[in-house]
Amino acid sequence: MKLVVSASVGMALASLVGCGSAGPPLVSEPTPPPIAQAPPAPTPLPVSPQPDVELRDPQVAIVHGQSVPFDGIEEGLVWPALAKAVGPRHAGEVVTIQVARGVPVEDLARAAWTVRQADVRVQSADATGVLHAVELRARRDDAAPVSGCHLAVFLRADGSLRIAAPGGPRDVGGDSPAASLARSLADQRASCPIKYVAFGAESDRAPWGPVFDVMLAVDRDKSAGNARYVLGQAMHLSLK
Repeated sequence: MKLVVSASVGMALASLVGCGSAGPPLVSEPTPPPIAQAPPAPTPLPVSPQPDVELRDPQVAIVHGQSVPFDGIEEGLVWPALAKAVGPRHAGEVVTIQVARGVPVEDLARAAWTVRQADVRVQSADATGVLHAVELRARRDDAAPVSGCHLAVFLRADGSLRIAAPGGPRDVGGDSPAASLARSLADQRASCPIKYVAFGAESDRAPWGPVFDVMLAVDRDKSAGNARYVLGQAMHLSLK
């Protein structure tokens, strides 16, 4: 630090030194503690300009420009025509599915189940129209078991969330339930690592867009850590 003094002060200091008077002891300024650096923001997944499968309308997939109507039973996930159109998929592959916000959640569940051997990259527009991508990692049966917590998040028609977790169900409401959920997950994983989070709606016919917004809020800052994301069926179906 450069010290600047006036001429009169400089003369007074010189006079004191010449007479042998002891000046005040020099005191060094304390070193400020280092400023904590915020962790780098997670790198978002890239959006593919050419998805493998597109879901634009209910019960219809687009594969290589061809329409593939749903041909399974209404109560099931099997989509035989789509399986034939995309061909066999294997562990380690990535299949990109682009989903319109108004498509029912169950249509994405059927498409994802059809290519379940591969990792599924789901890309959709957020509420402002900007495309984002999240990943549904395939289950690895050969992976070593890891202890931790898991939970399922179901979006209600009124915008609130119903959370099913080992500690018991709970509700998340308010003005920004998705943001509240993300904060709570960041706190929860400090005591119990989160293995996976299932996202869905109370009705399988609910539009995908609002469910995607919840998933995106959790994924944006990796509030659930490295948890695996999966799709959850409606609560009344999961209890059968």
